[in-house]
Amino acid sequence: MPELIFDHNKMVKDTITLLQRRASVKPIGFNLLTDQFTLPTLQSLYESIYQEPIDKRNFRKKLLTMDILEKLDEKDKSSSKRGAFYYKFNKEKYDQLIEQGMHFSL
Repeated sequence: MPELIFDHNKMVKDTITLLQRRASVKPIGFNLLTDQFTLPTLQSLYESIYQEPIDKRNFRKKLLTMDILEKLDEKDKSSSKRGAFYYKFNKEKYDQLIEQGMHFSL
């Protein structure tokens, strides 16, 4: 990032830190994507938020065990021949799990 005037560098840094904290305990990443998304797209978003690579297997395993994603029948074949399945965030299920005491954490 280029050097900014006044205290804007600190403001950007503080905002990134706040975004990282919130993303680690709330599913805010789903609000930044379209209704349908692939897991690679979601992982790329979280890697951008945290500004570091995330292990693909651990990321997928953690998300899928939370059981808050609905796998759709459609695939995105724009980046590979096999394609990646689209998923959809299930807010109702997430809210139910939160009421039962589950905590979102990535």
